[in-house]
Amino acid sequence: MDNSELLEIRNNLAMLPVLQERLYKLNNDIILAEQNIQALMKKYREESLDVEHLQKDSLSATILKFIGKYDNKVTKEMEEMYLAKMEYDNANERVRELYNNRDELTKRINELKEEKNCYETELQNRISLLKKNLTSQASIKYSQLEAEQDSLSGQQAEITEALTAANKVTSTLTSAIQHLDSAESWATFDVWTRGGIFNHMAKYEHIDEAQSICNRLDSQLKDLRKELDDVNYTGNIGFTGIDSTTRAIDFWFDNIFTDLSVRSRIREDNERLRDMENQVYDIIHRLKSSGTEINKRIQDIEAIKNELVISL
Repeated sequence: MDNSELLEIRNNLAMLPVLQERLYKLNNDIILAEQNIQALMKKYREESLDVEHLQKDSLSATILKFIGKYDNKVTKEMEEMYLAKMEYDNANERVRELYNNRDELTKRINELKEEKNCYETELQNRISLLKKNLTSQASIKYSQLEAEQDSLSGQQAEITEALTAANKVTSTLTSAIQHLDSAESWATFDVWTRGGIFNHMAKYEHIDEAQSICNRLDSQLKDLRKELDDVNYTGNIGFTGIDSTTRAIDFWFDNIFTDLSVRSRIREDNERLRDMENQVYDIIHRLKSSGTEINKRIQDIEAIKNELVISL
């Protein structure tokens, strides 16, 4: 295979993902069109039965004939039946056309896949020849590009791990914030209504749950910091936890001042969690940006490697 043929195949392969996306959408269109056919078939059958019943019902036919409306009634029912049949036939034609389009598209995709196999086989053969000639400038350049690509792929894997850890932290933060929001609502209710032991129980159930979640969060933050160290991320995130001292005072010395203190503490903890949430979202944004840049460089290197091989 000469270089011009190889370049032509490579250009053709650019259409493969586009055609595969079209096939996916076309399959969805076929599903919807077939559902429409079923609905129209039901409608047509109902209209057909209307005509059949009218023609067989001798008493109704006799009455309609007597008052001179039989022919008009039959005509109206027949028109509705024919319209339903036309809609059904049109829908059938649409489905047939969609199936034809799918067959043509599938054929084109399969042809491109065959070309892709030939293209990749030829590339592999050329790469093998290139690597055997270790002293050539092309071989040295290719090895350097591969080494850089391997390094970048490793960085990409580390970023993926860091993103997984960061997303886990945001999910836990969201849960803790929701419980502190509920605890603050109960605390506010407590301050102004003196709701009693049941209010305290509801409030502290949410505080306890938030505390439990924050304990889990602490472990997840350690994992996140480790992953961020692996990608050389510089930044400081942390959370000291939910203080239980104010809770004890509130429970044993119930008055508006300690209730206000509890609510104030809940708000402080909530604000710190929300600040941390914003920090983690910023980390996620920066990690994704880095990942995008690395992925672009990997693709650029792959293109340079292919150009190097094709030009042999």
